[in-house]
Amino acid sequence: PRYVVGVDGGTESLRAGVFSEDGSLVASHASAYKTSFPKPGWAEQEPSDWWRALGEAVRGALEAAPGVAASDVAAVCVDTTCCSVVALDSAGDALRPSLLWMDMRSTEEAEMVAACGDPALRVNCAGAGPVSAEWMIPKALWLKRHEPEVFDRAAYVCEMQDYLNFHLTGGAEMVASANNVAVRWHFGAGPEAGPPLSMLSALGLDALAGKWPQEVLPLGASIGGGLSEGAAAHLGGLAPGTIVAQGGADAFIGMIGLGCISPGQLALLTGSSHLHLGVTAGAGSAAGLFGTYRDGLLPGTHIIEGGQTSTGSVVSWFKREMLGGRVSYEELNAEAEAVQIGCEGLEALEHFQGNRTPYVDGRSRGALAGLTLRHSRGHVFRALLEGVCFGTELILERMRDEGFAFQEVVIAGGATRSPLWLQMHADVIGLPLVMTRGADNACALGCAVLAAFAAGWYPSVPDAVKAMVHTEHTIQPSKAAHAAYRAAYKRYASLYPALTDVFRSAAEEGTSASTDAEEQARGREQPRVLVAASILAADACDLGREAENVLANGADWIHIDVTDGEFAAPCLTFGLPTIAALRKRLGSNAFLDVHVAAADPRRWIEPLANAGASQLTFHLEAAGAGEDARAIAADVRTARLRAGVALAPATPVDPLLPLVRDGALDCVDVLAVEPGAGGQAFNAVALEKIRALRTAADEAAAAGRTRALVQVDGGVKPGNGGSAELAREAGADVVVAGTALFGARDRAKAISGLK
Repeated sequence: PRYVVGVDGGTESLRAGVFSEDGSLVASHASAYKTSFPKPGWAEQEPSDWWRALGEAVRGALEAAPGVAASDVAAVCVDTTCCSVVALDSAGDALRPSLLWMDMRSTEEAEMVAACGDPALRVNCAGAGPVSAEWMIPKALWLKRHEPEVFDRAAYVCEMQDYLNFHLTGGAEMVASANNVAVRWHFGAGPEAGPPLSMLSALGLDALAGKWPQEVLPLGASIGGGLSEGAAAHLGGLAPGTIVAQGGADAFIGMIGLGCISPGQLALLTGSSHLHLGVTAGAGSAAGLFGTYRDGLLPGTHIIEGGQTSTGSVVSWFKREMLGGRVSYEELNAEAEAVQIGCEGLEALEHFQGNRTPYVDGRSRGALAGLTLRHSRGHVFRALLEGVCFGTELILERMRDEGFAFQEVVIAGGATRSPLWLQMHADVIGLPLVMTRGADNACALGCAVLAAFAAGWYPSVPDAVKAMVHTEHTIQPSKAAHAAYRAAYKRYASLYPALTDVFRSAAEEGTSASTDAEEQARGREQPRVLVAASILAADACDLGREAENVLANGADWIHIDVTDGEFAAPCLTFGLPTIAALRKRLGSNAFLDVHVAAADPRRWIEPLANAGASQLTFHLEAAGAGEDARAIAADVRTARLRAGVALAPATPVDPLLPLVRDGALDCVDVLAVEPGAGGQAFNAVALEKIRALRTAADEAAAAGRTRALVQVDGGVKPGNGGSAELAREAGADVVVAGTALFGARDRAKAISGLK
């Protein structure tokens, strides 16, 4: 057999890839699972859903791999989110839903861990803290304090990683990953390697040591006797005994998939935030940095960790909130590129959600300093881009000061899609940026590398990396630009010390926004959304007056449904004369959001543009494949309309995600009802789609591409616990409401409730 399967278990779905021995991705398939939010700050998943998704993903990938039989697979390896904690009985069945990595219910317990003073806290900024509620011990302590019956019954308290491997081997082996225990379980940081027994004792958690897996395996080690007969069948007919290789936490396995395994290399993982994971030969700890994590990746190497909380999300915020989402990233990038380095004295501090490293200050906030009347939006946009890069350099500078110097940075994620921002990163830090082939699948490829090593194809993990991970190109820094950035960097570095008292004073007065940890602890802060008033529910005798009324009461868009009588069931609809009349009545500033339920969307582009539409949203079901939708969207934009795509409730979201990440769409309309008449009940299947789309849209924003607005359409109602609130929490930017708005006695109140 000359293929391996690498599996990346993410927050919202699990993706399996079939890889050849040179690291080429032959085929992949994803399967989603649900996240529940039973209380503010809580996030749970059913472990049985992970197992179902694993089977579906591997089977789907094999079915999509031409010429690959199940018997051709030599080994399987899985990575997962970290720490998604589960309490299991002796058979490996969950006693309760998992506490997902993002679950923040254990904030108080995290403070207790940080206060215990144990030597194992060295990895938490040299003992200064904080300890995140995401980590293993705070979550386990919460279980013991709040659900003692579950804790006492549990034979195992472990992670998603351990649960899946246990079931892959038929319950023969319960083992932990050396990676997970090093980076999030406080293993190996105390006077002796191994579990932090003195910490557990100080917390009254001695019993936890017996509930953890008693064997810890390094990355790439073979687990037990391989796939059980049941697991082999579950994965699509793989051979029983197929090797199961030990994986680990997704971001760290992604380092392997990027070829970042040697001392002197640093992985820069970009998106809505930045994560900096450096490989070092020696151990150590330092204030303002996390780690080093002993043997955290491969034996004999250690990992130092830094992070910026708000990076791509800051860029997205500026376009969405400051510019109304109507200016493209292409325009903003062009304007920023025309601005000289240093933005003529304008500096941006990117601490919009606090600072993770090197200050570890959740009370810090973002700032723009040095504004003058000469500065344009291009200056501000470039200042935000530069500020993120300066924040990365500040972390690298702290690492250098502590003896952790790097010669090469391997970069992946959203920022790689923006040539301007990519070069800016290289120039500011003065180091080459390496981009590898298939970086978007780095986590699954990292698993494939470990599987190939476990299968005996290569004598070591580094040898497997050399054979399977390939550099695509390298962005070299400009010495002249690096020198030019130094003055602006020094100004940036002076901002936080100068503003610290301001931020602290605001926090003490209660006027500052809550810290990142506090926000997660009490649930996601309710964002402001745009409200699109669907005139399908308006008084048809006077649509112009109705539209004027809702706009005057706070609605942002007018949503107009148009059908051709073929695509959807016959229903009430509006035609081109209605749109033209509304444009004339409402004026040029009104935003007319036209949802076209038509079998041939292209035939409507020019007529709708002439009638005065602002945005044309067509159905993916009518367009066919995702690439066909891309082509239609391009035609819509050519007609100077915003391009949107709608999804019916039964349509999966996966085909649209690449278009959103590429900035090919301006809006995605997630239907929570069937296309047709109004007044239908909200279908909660829309929420998972919204979450996936919001993530993809933020990735596009981080790359400097157009960020698609995520719109939810149908059955939307205001009020606590209502569908509008659920949609906002899931990440919707726009809510379409008809009956709940036009049928309200107080429309201003209804619109306010929707927002």
